Amino acid sequence: MIDGDVHWSYWARRAIHRACKIWGGAGFAVVPHHDGKVHPTLLRACRAYDPDYVVNYHPTIGDLAVFAPEDVAFAGEEAEPLTSEQFDQMPTPTLAVQIPSISSEAARDQIAAVCSSYQSNVYAGWHEALTSLEEEDDSTNFTPITDLPGIWWAGSVLACPADWGGVLGAAIASHAGMAVAPSRSNAEPSVTDAVRIGLASWLLGGIGTELPNDLVWHPGVAVGVDTSRTPTANQRALTRLTEISSGPARHQTGVLVIGDTADDFALARLWRLTFGGAYWLPSVLVSTQEEIPTAVGLRVNSLARDLARRGGSLALTTISLSGERLQEAHERLSAADPIISPTAQKNALRAIKDGELSWKQNATIRQALQGRWDVITTIPVTVDDTLTTAMAAPLPPPVVIHPEFPHQANTPWHIDVSWRPGRAVRRRGIDSVELFAEPPVAMPTWTRSSRDGITYQAERFDFVAAGIRPENRLASVALRDLSLQAWVKVKGLEHGLDVRPSEAGRRAILLAKMLGGRHAFLELFGGPLLPALRAMLTRSSTTSTAYPDHQGVALSSSEGVLTFAGLCARSPDLTESDVRERIDAAARAGVVRRGLVLRCATCEQTQFMQLDRVKQRWTCQRCDASNDLDLWSWKAPTTEPMWFYDLHPVARHLLAENGDVPALLSRQLFNGRPDPRSPFDDAAEVVFTKDGAPQVEVDLVTYIDDTITVAECKSSGDDIVGRRGRSEVAKKCQAAAWLRADTLIFATKADHWSENSRTTIKSAVSNFSGWGPLGGPDVLLVSGLGAGEVHNEAL
Repeated sequence: MIDGDVHWSYWARRAIHRACKIWGGAGFAVVPHHDGKVHPTLLRACRAYDPDYVVNYHPTIGDLAVFAPEDVAFAGEEAEPLTSEQFDQMPTPTLAVQIPSISSEAARDQIAAVCSSYQSNVYAGWHEALTSLEEEDDSTNFTPITDLPGIWWAGSVLACPADWGGVLGAAIASHAGMAVAPSRSNAEPSVTDAVRIGLASWLLGGIGTELPNDLVWHPGVAVGVDTSRTPTANQRALTRLTEISSGPARHQTGVLVIGDTADDFALARLWRLTFGGAYWLPSVLVSTQEEIPTAVGLRVNSLARDLARRGGSLALTTISLSGERLQEAHERLSAADPIISPTAQKNALRAIKDGELSWKQNATIRQALQGRWDVITTIPVTVDDTLTTAMAAPLPPPVVIHPEFPHQANTPWHIDVSWRPGRAVRRRGIDSVELFAEPPVAMPTWTRSSRDGITYQAERFDFVAAGIRPENRLASVALRDLSLQAWVKVKGLEHGLDVRPSEAGRRAILLAKMLGGRHAFLELFGGPLLPALRAMLTRSSTTSTAYPDHQGVALSSSEGVLTFAGLCARSPDLTESDVRERIDAAARAGVVRRGLVLRCATCEQTQFMQLDRVKQRWTCQRCDASNDLDLWSWKAPTTEPMWFYDLHPVARHLLAENGDVPALLSRQLFNGRPDPRSPFDDAAEVVFTKDGAPQVEVDLVTYIDDTITVAECKSSGDDIVGRRGRSEVAKKCQAAAWLRADTLIFATKADHWSENSRTTIKSAVSNFSGWGPLGGPDVLLVSGLGAGEVHNEAL
C-alpha cells in the first residue's frame, strides 16, 4: 500500500526498490489509496491478483522530514512539529523508523477483506501472517534477504535511475525495476523527443535498442553496454524463476492504460502481474507531439493485432480520464498506424471503461521455481458424505534440490497444490486451519485458499527441535478439498454461526443419495420429466377430474399415480425411450415405484401396491384384509392389470413444498455454464443458526466458473412484498455478504415477477448496509423456471 495522492511517484519507486531486493519481489503489486480508500477497480484487480500477503510499506521519518515535516513531532500534550535542524540532528537509524498511518491501515484492511491472504482465527481472534514490510538499509542495493549465493546482480541491469521521478520515473520503475534507492524527488526527467519515443516503444514491449545510458546500472562503470540484450532489474530479481500460465492464452485480453495517476499506474501493473500483456502509456511519452509518433502507433497496433490473431483484443482503458478523453485517445492510436486502416484496427484495439474490464481471463500467470513447478504427487484420499476430499497421508516435505539452495530452512517459499479434479471454492478468504485434513493441535504452517487451489508456506511454525535434518524443518501437511456444502459451513463458523440443512434440504440430500448423486437428483427433479412427476400431486380425489385422459388414478385429493402413457404424455420434450430410461433409473433407486392400483374387497379402499408386495393373495394396507389379485381388484382392463407409477413419500413432500424450484434453477445454471467443462457444485436449502435459533435460510448456493451465487426460489412471482418481503430480502443479502457472493438471484416458476416484488427486492438490496468494500453482488431476477423459456433480468 502506498499513498496515491501527493508524491505518489516516490512512494511507488521506493516500494519497487524494496521489492527488487527480495527474491521474486518483482512480482509484487503496488496499490495506492486516497485517504484510506482504494479505487473499486483496483480492489477487483487485487482479488484477481490473489496476494499471499497484503502489507503496508510505511514511510520513514526521513521521508516525512522531506515530504510532510508537519506530521512528525515529539510525544507530548503540546507537541510542536519538528524543525529542519531537529531532523538533521537525528541519527540514521532513527530516520529509517517507519511511521504507520490510520489511512494506510484502513486501505490495507479493505484489500485484505476482498482477498484471501494467510489468515486464521485459531489464536483467539483473526490475524494475518504479515501486515507490514520492514524498511531495509538503502545502502544494500541488490543484497538478497535469503541465502541464495551466486544468482544476484553479477552484471549490468536496466533500471530506473535514482533521480528520475514523476510519472516517467514510475513507468520505468514498474517496467524495469529499481537498482538503487530513489532520491526523494518527484521531478520529471528532461529527455529529448527521440529518447521519449524510444522509451515509449520499449515500455510497450519493444526491444529497447535506443535507450539512454542513464538506465544502465552496473556495480562498476558500465561502458558500451548493449541495452537490447541487458536484463532489467525486475528480470534479475526473478532469477531461477519461470513464468507459468494456468491455461492457453486464447481469447485473452491485453490492456493499454492511459492516464497519469497512481491508480492508472497500479491498474497496468496489477493486470500485467495477473494476466500478462499490460502496458502503461502516460501522457508524458506522447503529449509533446501533435500526433501519436509513428513508432508508438505501430507498436500499439502491432500488440493489438497479435492479440486478435489469438482471438483476443487490446483494451484501451483508464481510471483517471473521462470517457470522452478515452475515446479520443482510441481514435488517435487507431489512426497512428499507416499500414492498416483505422476502421479495421478498431476490432483489435477497443476502448473500455475501467469498470467494464473482465477480471476473469482464460489464463493467469505466476512465478515458479524452475524445474519444480509441475510435480505430480499421488496421495490416498478419503471422501465424506458432503463430498469433501481429504488426504489420508501427508504430502512429502517440499525439498528443493538445487546447488544454489543449500540452506533449506533459510529460504522461504510457497507451495501451490492443485487437485485433479478440484471442487473447492477458490480465494474468498478462509481460516487457515480449515484447510488441513484434520484440525491441528498447533498450526504447523500457514495455508490459504488461492486462485488455483491451496497454497501453503514451506516453513514449519510448530515445534522444531534443534539439530534435525533440513528437510524435517519443512512442513509436511495433509490438506482437504472442501465441497461447497462444507465450505458454506466453514464460512458460517467465521461469523459464529452453525450451518445445517433445512427440512427441505434434508429431503433433497436423502433423494440425492438414493439416486446416486446430486447430478442425478437435478436431472430428475429439475429436468424434462418434472411435469410428469408433479402431475402425481392431484388437486381432486376424483379420477375423472384429476386425470380426464384416463392415464392416471387419483388416490386422494393430493396424491395420484400415472401410467407409462401418462408419464410420456406429460413429458413432451422426451421420446418414449427417454422416458423409459429415466423412469427405470428412478425405479431402481426407489424414488419412483412401479406397481398396481388395487381395491380392497373389505374396506373398498383404492390403493397403490408396489410391485415387490404384489402377490396372488395381497394384503390391504388400510385394513389388513387379504384379497385375491383378480379383475374385481384392478377393475380395468379385463385382459391384465395395468402398471402404474408412484412417487416415494419423501419425493412427494419435496414437490409439495416446491423443492423442485431450487433444482430447476440449479440445473438451469449448470446448463448455462460458459464452459461445459467447468466444475459445478451446489448446496440447497441450508439454514444459518446461532445458538440453535434460525437466522437465515438460503434456498440455493452454487459455485460455477469461480462465481458464488446465492438464490431465493419462489413458486409465485408475487411472494416478496411488503415488510415481510423486505425482511426476507435483507436476510438473503446478509447470507450473500457472509459468503462473498458474486450474484444474488431471485427465481420463480411464474412467467414474471410482479411489479410489487420487483420494487421490494430493489429497495431492500439497495438499503442493505452490510456489503463489503466492493459493494453488493449482481442481482438477477429469473422467471419462467420449468417453462419453455426462462427469462433473466439484471436488476
